Formats: sequence, structure tokens, C-alpha cells
Amino acid sequence: MAGGVVLAAGMMTASVGVAAAAPDEGCLTAGTSGFTAKVVAAAGETISRQNIDATGCDVGIYVADGAVDVTIDRVTVTGANGAGILAENTSHLTVQRSTVHDNGMHTQMPASHDSYELGDLPQAFGISLFGVSDAVVTRNTVYHNGRGGIGIMDTGPFDPGHVVGQGIPLNGPVAVSNVEVSRNTLWANFNGCAIVVSAFNTDNRVSDVSITRNTITGTQFNLGGADVGGIVAQSNGVGSTVADITISRNTVTDSLEAGVIVHAAAPDSHTENVMVTRNTVSGNNLGYAQPGSEVDNTVGVVVSSWLAHADLGQSTLHTVVSRNTITGQFYGIWTQGPDAPTVDRNTIAVTDGGSAYVQAPTG
Repeated sequence: MAGGVVLAAGMMTASVGVAAAAPDEGCLTAGTSGFTAKVVAAAGETISRQNIDATGCDVGIYVADGAVDVTIDRVTVTGANGAGILAENTSHLTVQRSTVHDNGMHTQMPASHDSYELGDLPQAFGISLFGVSDAVVTRNTVYHNGRGGIGIMDTGPFDPGHVVGQGIPLNGPVAVSNVEVSRNTLWANFNGCAIVVSAFNTDNRVSDVSITRNTITGTQFNLGGADVGGIVAQSNGVGSTVADITISRNTVTDSLEAGVIVHAAAPDSHTENVMVTRNTVSGNNLGYAQPGSEVDNTVGVVVSSWLAHADLGQSTLHTVVSRNTITGQFYGIWTQGPDAPTVDRNTIAVTDGGSAYVQAPTG
């Protein structure tokens, strides 16, 4: 974005190469994904009170296409090459009171989003829900993962849960709706954002997602990567839509990106009806703070529909930023593009010389 204010969630779109584990290492085939997994869930199964060491496997727990009504409760998942928990193209999933840590550490350094190669894994959050609707992710502790914290995304021809060139992606897109991400605690999830809601496939839709009462604490750099942090609602696919998203009562501090980002990031893509309310946001966008200079680009909340300095049909429609407490930021709320948010009753205390609200130029 203009002015170097925010990364625009760029790190979350990077690819990862993984080495598939052999069956004799105690790993199972993870459906058609091209991965192996330590545990593969069946429809209706409850996985509870287990310590799952997925060392040598690509995924800790894999919930496959059509494996509905799965519950993961009070489980510890660690050691997977990629995602700790990966669910795809299913529904009625619950992940609760579990600890997901030290997964995704055995991956290559991120490459650009536009240069996927054979064997790449497009996304690998600690908890990855791709093409999953009617789901609850609550009261989990997610830390020290190498590819981000919790990711909610669609699937389709671009399938973030399949190994590029090895898995069998779907022919058509799968939309996402009715997902709750609540009361989770996240820190030190490197090379990816803390909580992401995104639509990647052309003309596809992710909607009705509630992100509430989560605590995100940034730790900056470690383990060869950046703890990007933050909460992101972003349309990444051409013509895609992210709609009816509530981001409320979260605490986000010390992220390298802005505390909350609402971004239409592809041509003719849209965010619609995103409510950012009653969050506590402090000391974020440290990746652009530029210590020792006269420029301080820390920022609490970003709303942007500006792409490559051009209007390519993208929009951030009906965004509301209300009743948040924003402190320790040079910019409280920073917006760019023709669709400015509705800003109401926020409590904002900026650093010296800063501004509570900035409408950035689009030239």
C-alpha cells in the first residue's frame, strides 16, 4: 500500500515446500491432498485428550472432504511439517480447548504467491480450515508455528490445502460460511498472520465469520521468520467476496502488521459488511515503525481498496470501525480508496505527531 503503512497481509500468501513423509514413518495418507498425516479423522469422530506428535508427517490431524461432525477437544498437536490441524471441504467441525504449537517449522522460506512450484503448500496455518462451513474454533492456544496462526479460506482450482502438482484439486470452488473463531490465544506464529479470513478463488465467497474475544500478542522476529500477527479480512481472488465479517472484542498488540486489516486485494474483488468493533489495539505495524527516524508508521486499523495505485473494480463496502480502543499508534485508523469506512465512537490515543484518522491519497 501507499506510504509503506502496511504489508497488506503479503506474507500470508507465500508458498511453502514440504517433504512428504513415507508411510513407514507412522504417517497416513491424507485423502487426496498429497500430504501425509499422523491422524486422519472420520465423519462423526471425536478426537480428545491426546498428545499428537506429528514429527515426520506433513499434517498433525487431517479432516478430509466430507468428514462431517468431527470434534477435536483438549488435544495437543506438535511437530508437523505443515499445518497442525488441516480440515478441507467439510462442515460441522469443532476445534476447542486444544494446544497447537511448533508445527510448520520444516518448510522452505516463503516464495512469491505467483510462483508456486511442484511440491509447494500454498498455506499451512497452525489451524487451517479450508472450504469448511458451520465450524467453531474456540479456546485454543496457538503458538510457535512456522506458517501463521488460524486460517479460514475457500477452496477450488486454487486449493490452499493441496500440495501443488501432487494433490487433486477440486474442479469448482467451495464457498465458506458460518464460522466462529473465539477466545483463542495466539503468539509467535511466524511467516503468516495470526488470524486470516480470505477468499482466493475467482468469483468465490467467504461469509458470516465471527472473530471475537481472541488475544494476539506479537513477538516480532524469531526462528528465522516474522511474527506478522494481526487479524485480516481480505479478498484475494479476482471477483471474490469476503462478506458479513464481525471482528469484535479482540486484543491485538505488537504485531508487525496493522492490528486489524480489511483489504480488497484483487481486481473486482470486494469486502462487504465488515464490522470492526470494541477491539483493543496497541503498538501494531511495527514492521514499518522505522525506529530513529522522523517517520512512525505504526497503525491500528487499516481499511483499503486501493490496488497497485489503480481502481480495478475492487471495493470495501459498508465497513464500520466503531467503539475500539486504539493506543500507542502513530495512525489510529488508516484508509485508502474510494470506500471509506464509517468511523464512530472510537477511543484513540496516538503517539507524538500522529493522527487518529487518515484518508490516504490514491494517486
